[in-house]
Formats: sequence, C-alpha cells, structure tokens
Amino acid sequence: MRILLIRHSEPDYSRDTITEVGHRQAKALANSLEKIQIDRLFVSPLGRAQATAKYIADAKGLQFETLNWLTELDGDFGADLWAWNVSGSEILQSGNLPEMNNWHEIVPYGLKMLPQWETLAQNFDKFLSEFGYIRDCLRYRVISPNNLTIAFVSHAGTILTLLSYIVNIPLPLSYIHFSCDPSSLTELVWEEYKGYAVPRIVRLNDTSHWKEGY
Repeated sequence: MRILLIRHSEPDYSRDTITEVGHRQAKALANSLEKIQIDRLFVSPLGRAQATAKYIADAKGLQFETLNWLTELDGDFGADLWAWNVSGSEILQSGNLPEMNNWHEIVPYGLKMLPQWETLAQNFDKFLSEFGYIRDCLRYRVISPNNLTIAFVSHAGTILTLLSYIVNIPLPLSYIHFSCDPSSLTELVWEEYKGYAVPRIVRLNDTSHWKEGY
C-alpha cells in the first residue's frame, strides 16, 4: 500500500480558497502526477484543500471523497503562535530531547496538541483498518494486503502531526525537522514482511513540480 500526503497549494486564508499562484501550483502538481496511479482520493473539507484536489481529480478522472478528520488542526496556543511554526532552537535549547511518552510535557503547546494528536491517530488507524491494515503496537498487521495508492489532500499541521504518529517520532521533532510547503507531496510505502507492515517515507515535501514555471 502506498499513501500520498499532499498539502493544499498557496492559500488565500481570508476566503478559504487558493490564490492565483496556488491555482498554478495545483495544476503543476496534478500534471506531475500524470504517471502515478492514484486509486482513491480523500480531501479535507476546507476550501483550500478542495480547490487543490479538484485539479488532481480532474487530471485523474477521479471523484474525491471528503473526510472531516483531514481538516487543519488547531495549533494556535496563544499570541497567534502556531505549534508547528515554533522555532526548533527554542524547543531544543534545554538539551532534553522529546520522547514519545513525554513530548507533551516539555513543549509549550503539549496540552493543546496531545488530544488532537491522539484523535488524528485514531481516525487514521480506523481508516487503514478498512483497507486491511490493523495497528499492532508500532507496526501494522496485514489482514488484506493491497497495492492501492491512496492520496490525502490536507494541511501542514495535519500532515506533520500525522507523520509523527505514522513513523513513531515525537511530535515536536516532526514539527522541527520536517517541512510541508504548499502543494508539496510526501509519499509513504507500507513495506510488508511476514504478515506485518511498517511505513517508510520515500519522498518528503517534494515540490519539484514548481520548476514547471507556474
């Protein structure tokens, strides 16, 4: 199984859609996916994700499906400061490396983001279970293996938070070390072995389609 995590293109937040540049980005992204099989396309309910997904759906001849849990998370924890934009230098200045069991205790946004992280993880695992992959501790038990490619069009905070769960790294380290630019593509493959699967990132924040001169 293959999953594509796609961030919406350049947003017009005030109108919850995408800018003129965003439309060109979305078209270039859709063109770059021409040779990639996409079997199912799922999209956040927010307008900027829907507008981006339409280009992909039209290029692929697909109908996209809206999933409410793919909406952007609430990362604003005060003074209009968003969790995934906090400087890594600030988070790591203490020298205490966040761990999976304590990250929420040592970052300023921990109490706000932990329940959202947990809910997103639960929704993702429920989704995967419908495709035959059941979370079993840190890996997935494969009930019905498949070669599907599933694409999600979502948001930076949602994608970075989901990556933390999928690849088992503390959330602050995902926010610090991974990027998620407009119209970027992150690709994961579930590598199977003896009835279990572990996701591997094979592409991260790919914006190579930008060179098409949008």
